[in-house]
Amino acid sequence: MLKNISVEEASEILLNEPVNIQSIELPILESLDYVLAEDIISNLNMPPFDRSPLDGYAYKSEDTINASKDSPVTLEVIDSIQAGHVSQKEIKSGQAIRIMTGAKIPKGADVIIKYEDTEFTDKEVKIFEYLKPQSNIVKMGEDMRAGELVLRKEMNIGPAEIGIMASLGKSHVKVYSKPIIAVLATGDELVSIDGDLSEGKIRNSNSFTIAAQVKRLGANPVILGFVKDNVDDLKRELEMAIKRADMIITTGGASAGDADITKEAFQSIGSKILFWRVKMKPGSPIIAAKHDEKFLFGLSGNPAASYISFEKFVRPVILRLMGKTKLKFMEVDSILEDDFTKISSQDRYVRAFTYKKEGKYYTSLPDKHSSGVLSSLVGRNSLFCVPGGTGPYKKGEHIKVELINHPEEEE
Repeated sequence: MLKNISVEEASEILLNEPVNIQSIELPILESLDYVLAEDIISNLNMPPFDRSPLDGYAYKSEDTINASKDSPVTLEVIDSIQAGHVSQKEIKSGQAIRIMTGAKIPKGADVIIKYEDTEFTDKEVKIFEYLKPQSNIVKMGEDMRAGELVLRKEMNIGPAEIGIMASLGKSHVKVYSKPIIAVLATGDELVSIDGDLSEGKIRNSNSFTIAAQVKRLGANPVILGFVKDNVDDLKRELEMAIKRADMIITTGGASAGDADITKEAFQSIGSKILFWRVKMKPGSPIIAAKHDEKFLFGLSGNPAASYISFEKFVRPVILRLMGKTKLKFMEVDSILEDDFTKISSQDRYVRAFTYKKEGKYYTSLPDKHSSGVLSSLVGRNSLFCVPGGTGPYKKGEHIKVELINHPEEEE
């Protein structure tokens, strides 16, 4: 079992552990925000015919070579085409057909002019300029061609992707399922969210914070409540949870001062400990384990510590379970707006608020940095990464920050 390892080592261990990704088939509208588990190949040309992108007139370009504002060309209007309809007439020299957006280009026409640029009656239209052949014509297959790979496996599904599948007549699609994440707190001091706070007790807020982080990723959290600081009680809850969940996250009982309750309980149900404790602040007391194909994480009972440990280590694993490939946060250069006076022998992750102004990023820090202060996370959207052995930092210095909820940019 690895102990007291670096953030990089812990991240690498988790990245190299295989994940059991499940796929399901859903109606396409329900697939929004899922990840594609199959390639989508176009079964037709889109559009399936040359069409007009605007309301106007279709005609032969050569008829208007000499057209100008002072000397317009007048064409005979022989038909009118609504979208979804096809003209049976073929345009000949000196003729035009009124056409609506989306309608098929009639035979003989090689250009469309929008009606605002003409003068017209029911029987004729005046053209005041020359347009080159194929102007304002959307060609067959311009959007998609039959046999073309239009949506790639592992793409995130958004409204546009759903629209493409609908245009191809694909009513159901295979996606990677969203994992069920069980969240369980430990501690003799805990009471339920609506429980009475007798002396020495606190409400179980950690489970709700972690569950909200899980839900924000798009996975499905299940709050299991809390158990006392007792290995047998925790073991019993874990044995039930492992049957219904794809991952288990516990808070509390993860540090040396907690008598290794979580680590012992993980091992007692047959889990393999991947590592215990990471050289970072806050969040050092973390346990990562594997039970067959399922991950178990034991996080600190301190709210800020468990929050940051989740973002650094648990979040990438959940994203992998969902089929996602962009796992890191977007990192940006920013200008520090406050002094940071602390020096640490190990990596430190400081809660921060980062904003962009006139093309530059700026980062402000909270007044409180304790791992037990939950309020210091309110309104924060980034982590100021302080490498071990560095600091202090002064206001105005350039720093690196990770933007929470912003995945790394596409290469």
